[in-house]
Amino acid sequence: MSSHRRLLHEYPTGARRRLLLAVVVLALFISAYEGQLAPVLPLLLDDIGMSLQTYGQITAASLLFGAVSGYLGGELVDRFGRVRILVPFMFLSAAACLFMAMSQTVVHFTAARILLAFVEGVAMAGTQPLIRDFTPRMGRAQAFAFWSWGPVGANFFAAAVAVLTLDLFGHSWRSQIFLMAGLACVGATIVALTLRDLSPELRRTIRLSERSTREGAPAPSGNRLRMLLGHRVVWAHVAAMSLLYVLLATMNAYGQAMVAEHFGISVRMASAVVMCFWASNLLASLAFARFSDRLQMRKPFLVYGAVAATLLLGALVLAMSAGAGAPAWLVVVLLTGLGVALGTVFGPWMASFSEYAEESVHPDVQGVAFGLNHFVSRIFILGAVLLAPVVSAAGGWQVWATVTLVTTAAFAVAATRVQGGMRRPRGGGEPVPAPDAADRTGGA
Repeated sequence: MSSHRRLLHEYPTGARRRLLLAVVVLALFISAYEGQLAPVLPLLLDDIGMSLQTYGQITAASLLFGAVSGYLGGELVDRFGRVRILVPFMFLSAAACLFMAMSQTVVHFTAARILLAFVEGVAMAGTQPLIRDFTPRMGRAQAFAFWSWGPVGANFFAAAVAVLTLDLFGHSWRSQIFLMAGLACVGATIVALTLRDLSPELRRTIRLSERSTREGAPAPSGNRLRMLLGHRVVWAHVAAMSLLYVLLATMNAYGQAMVAEHFGISVRMASAVVMCFWASNLLASLAFARFSDRLQMRKPFLVYGAVAATLLLGALVLAMSAGAGAPAWLVVVLLTGLGVALGTVFGPWMASFSEYAEESVHPDVQGVAFGLNHFVSRIFILGAVLLAPVVSAAGGWQVWATVTLVTTAAFAVAATRVQGGMRRPRGGGEPVPAPDAADRTGGA
């Protein structure tokens, strides 16, 4: 099939556009599912004779390689097309899973883990620009909220698959990796058969709704990264989310351990408490993203959500002073509220970042913009993953929670520097067309 025929020269609308968005989320889900080793980590460590400390160092190295590849992938998808990069690297990630499943030594596993992180970073770099390409502004925050379900949903799916299949395969950790590789091949095939890139001319338009557009500029000349770095608002967006990822990375990697060890409750109860945090975060992200799209405002959700998260996290740090004497219901309420507050900001932040990049820089820099954010945020995640155990071992989890409180407060300050006002303009500003029936479901 020729390159011309693999491009969309008319903007997809209605059910077709929603199908394309669903396939993008599927691609992200599969990429995030690959390499989810937490459900079988004890089996893996015992089988190849690797310590938990060594595994942590390997994970840190893979995060670093993933950060670099995420930026490189952003450059590639802007220059050569999102789907052209996404599909082959999805098949490569399936091959990297097979390579990891055959690991017999720590060296082999290290090479496989780093390879998987690298190719996944490139593959996932095309998903955020594709969300932008297929979503008008009337539904963009909602679409990015669904995008965020991919990585979180992959954690649940990996655990569920392990529960259902480990007994069938003799409790072999390799069986889970083979299943990942098989699912990755199926997913890559679906993406290859279904997904198409917008033509360059169509991609450069700024779309307000499915039928209302504004013409974009010609292809940018010069270094695209330098174009981005010249805008302070770009740095405000990147700094804000990178600072917030310190807290999110802590909850993802050490949430259960922190709650169980500090408040003296069982691991099972701690898992339930952390599940309340993530469930409230996921549900709130959809609700507030939809609200943000209806108002066509982003900044108030970032600022007010950040302030609420700072206050709730501060209350949690104070509650940690009581240690095991803190009421369990209070911990649940504070973490659930914190999940809601963080859910307020994610979809609006990504929509705001995407809209600023296409409006004030150029529509063709989406890949580089999100690649830059991927690189910087992964450095912050790496720092959190490495430092949290060290700081908590020296001073307790309350000390590290205080560190996350500082970074969350800094996120609130950075959020005030993004574009837009805190109130909806009366009669001023740019008119936004009312959504038609198709646009009302633009995020899904």
